[in-house]
Amino acid sequence: MFELYLLTFNCARSLVSPEALAPSLFDALPATASVPDILAIALQEIAPITYSFLGGSYLTPYFNRVTDTVQLAAKLRSHGAVQLEHVATRSLGMTALMIFAQPQFAEKVQWIQSAGAGVGFWDMGNKGAVAMRLGIACAGSDVVLPITFAAAHLAPMEYNIEARNKDWESIVRNLVFLSNDNSGYSSSEEVPLLSASPEPPPDRSGMFAPQTHLFFAGDLNYRTMDEAPGPKAYHLYPQPGQPEASPTHFSQLLKTDQLTREKEANRTLHGLRELPITFPPTYKYSMQRRQPSNPHKRTASDPGETWVWAKHRYPSWCDRILFLPSPASSPRLELQNYIALPIQPTSDHRPVALSLRIADSPITASDSGDIRSNPPFPINPNWRARRDAARRLEIIVGILSYLALTRKGNAIVVAFTGIAFASWWLGAWLAK
Repeated sequence: MFELYLLTFNCARSLVSPEALAPSLFDALPATASVPDILAIALQEIAPITYSFLGGSYLTPYFNRVTDTVQLAAKLRSHGAVQLEHVATRSLGMTALMIFAQPQFAEKVQWIQSAGAGVGFWDMGNKGAVAMRLGIACAGSDVVLPITFAAAHLAPMEYNIEARNKDWESIVRNLVFLSNDNSGYSSSEEVPLLSASPEPPPDRSGMFAPQTHLFFAGDLNYRTMDEAPGPKAYHLYPQPGQPEASPTHFSQLLKTDQLTREKEANRTLHGLRELPITFPPTYKYSMQRRQPSNPHKRTASDPGETWVWAKHRYPSWCDRILFLPSPASSPRLELQNYIALPIQPTSDHRPVALSLRIADSPITASDSGDIRSNPPFPINPNWRARRDAARRLEIIVGILSYLALTRKGNAIVVAFTGIAFASWWLGAWLAK
């Protein structure tokens, strides 16, 4: 078996702080475990919309901060003995997925497929999902085990439950995997050097695929109330140290968790499961009253910790990691820990992590009732045209935002305006 570690974090359009995040990054690992074999990080609001929509080198500083965090965390966890390799990064608008692995495990990656689907305004990537499917060589054979990682960001606001459910449907319909495709949604900071390997499965498969593990992580934005809080509701928001029986203990909010309700009604995240939530809400923490981070605090319940909530949002578990269970005839997942990491100084969200072990052997063929062979929604036949049209709009919005919202963009506008005015004046003068 191999060790898999998943993390989801809404970066709040800010550069990640390696010094704040790295010491707790691997806290979901068992106490005796070292650095995981493979690490998948789902990121939302990775950068301001201007840089996210333009992509490419505009995102490099943001991805570099995450890479620095991973390497520092690996160094701390292994006492300097292990360094993880970057396998691949893919982004769609403001959502990204980064994968790292131990060097010996990275050699087992035989192929990579990518997919992306925006669900924001006009299908753009201010909200949406980006995914990678990796073919992992199984021990002692030439068989490949496919594993799918998806990073998602769904519609915000308490009342937008139906919109979030619709976003899920749209992702299932339009998240279509391709090999060696760098158009539209996909950008890679590095192209992994893959060994000679079996061919990947045929292109144009969806998120659900036979004999494939699936992990779905992100800021899913499901809240604990269906309406925004009143002006005095924040007085009852939870704080550390309250007894579990107290009506203001954070666990009481789980009773009205929208995601749990919508899943049980079979309206969203069909077939996916989640470990029990035992950690405090991950959103929304105040950015204006943020206390200086204490690098010595390791958990939310350390003495002296307080939760400074934003008053205009109910505390909620927006950030989640779910998985598709193995078929009953082929148990392959050994689930370990599911936790929230400490509050970060750069975001109003808490990171969430899941650790587990996976058998490095193929999943047995899915039976006819397995959702892998029977996805909840069919693939949209027009998914490619939808994706490419959205990407063109993203570039237009990115350029306009750059010109309007950045200093360099403002300088370009001023320069062109000056040139245009000078040309007009000179033409008028010559015409006299």
